[in-house]
Amino acid sequence: MIFLCADKKVKLVKEAHQVVHLNIVSYQNYYLAEENDDVLLYQVGNELPAQWVVAGFETLPYRATTILQELTTNQISSEPYLVAKRNYLLEELLHLFTQALKPYGEKVNFIMREALDYINRHYDQNLTRSHLAELMGFNTSYFSRLFQKQVGRSFSNHLTRVRVDKAKMYLLSSDATLNDIASKVGYADGLYLSRKFKQIVGIAPREYRQRPKPRHIVALQYSGDLLALGIQPIAAPFTPWEVSPLLREKLYSTVDLEQDKGVQQLVNMDIDLIVAPEYLYYWPGKLEKLEQLAQVLVLPWNQLDRLEAVQLMGRIVGREAAANEWIQHYLAITHCASAKLESVVQMDETVGLYEVWEDHTICIWNTTARATYNLYNGLNLKPHPRIQQEVLDVNNHLFITEALLSEYAADHMFIVLTEEYYDHFPEKLRKRKAWRELLNDPSKKIYPIKLNDFWCNDGVTLEKQLDIMLEKLLNT
Repeated sequence: MIFLCADKKVKLVKEAHQVVHLNIVSYQNYYLAEENDDVLLYQVGNELPAQWVVAGFETLPYRATTILQELTTNQISSEPYLVAKRNYLLEELLHLFTQALKPYGEKVNFIMREALDYINRHYDQNLTRSHLAELMGFNTSYFSRLFQKQVGRSFSNHLTRVRVDKAKMYLLSSDATLNDIASKVGYADGLYLSRKFKQIVGIAPREYRQRPKPRHIVALQYSGDLLALGIQPIAAPFTPWEVSPLLREKLYSTVDLEQDKGVQQLVNMDIDLIVAPEYLYYWPGKLEKLEQLAQVLVLPWNQLDRLEAVQLMGRIVGREAAANEWIQHYLAITHCASAKLESVVQMDETVGLYEVWEDHTICIWNTTARATYNLYNGLNLKPHPRIQQEVLDVNNHLFITEALLSEYAADHMFIVLTEEYYDHFPEKLRKRKAWRELLNDPSKKIYPIKLNDFWCNDGVTLEKQLDIMLEKLLNT
């Protein structure tokens, strides 16, 4: 928290990777300066209010006023005692404001997800609690308490958990030595990793690596990757963001964990392995509950090339040859599809994929989501220049307002829509100015696709989505 007296200025510089959310609170008092039969004159004052009722806030306790009074009346001093006291008062004041701020919980959830995502991507570095707190814009002690509350583990325990989970993945998918794996996950040597590994997993790394390759697998995501290898998971949650509806007929013997008593059935199953995405770190206790049923392997999410993901799964389950065979199959069908499109998509024409949200936000995904891999990698179609520069080159998703849509609009536009919008396309989009202009532009070709079919893009799902995209391009 930064407390600024009147006429003071501060310059904030955002560091790389830092997540910054600013809540600026200012106050003014109006007091009656003159009153007579003809005039009521109010002037602006700078006295602190006795009670705060601020737009967007619940009523703040009187303690907020007393803290502000103390901060404004005490002279600035560099004496250690007074510096520590000011820091304590500022942290208390921050807590009072954030407790009263209605959308605070949503913002904290978002920031903590950013923190967990940062750990997922930088676990191999010398990552400290104070550094991550600084990146997220928090005081270290406050961040530490918040992390424990939101994640259910301390920062150090969570970092250990992530590093051990990554070590499990390397043990099952490579022949790397324990020292090499230790270096990959951020530890100094294999001996230290071995000690941490046994504390968390219960067995030594060598014993873990020597276990038989899994066959009875519960898939929380990754069902399409397993199907590409000829393995049908024994159980999976059949929500469209975890298992594509396009795969339902291929999962005829898979238990749907979303059905009544679906999760209860896991207790009586012979499970070799549960594969889970990294985002389950966001739910306190979720992975620990799963580990009571079987060994859990946490895999990267929203990071790997789609073909690399199939290769990784192939190494984990001991089916590398099947993985390579499926990849060759995918390359063959996309090559064939590209030839069919030569007369439909001209060499100088661009392609893009855009997801429509209710709040008029447009999501432009990189190649780890919504089958964009088919467009840019599989079919080798040309992205809009700004999508190339701002999404694909930096490997990040981009979120824009509809007012900016025309600056990213490709010649061929795949539009990801919810069921309601898809069933009433294009009538619903015509009510929105940016889309109405594009729909009326004869140079733009727009292809609606269903969100439920395009949440996932793992292995065989990608094949099914390719068929849909190809049909749209050829028949519109």
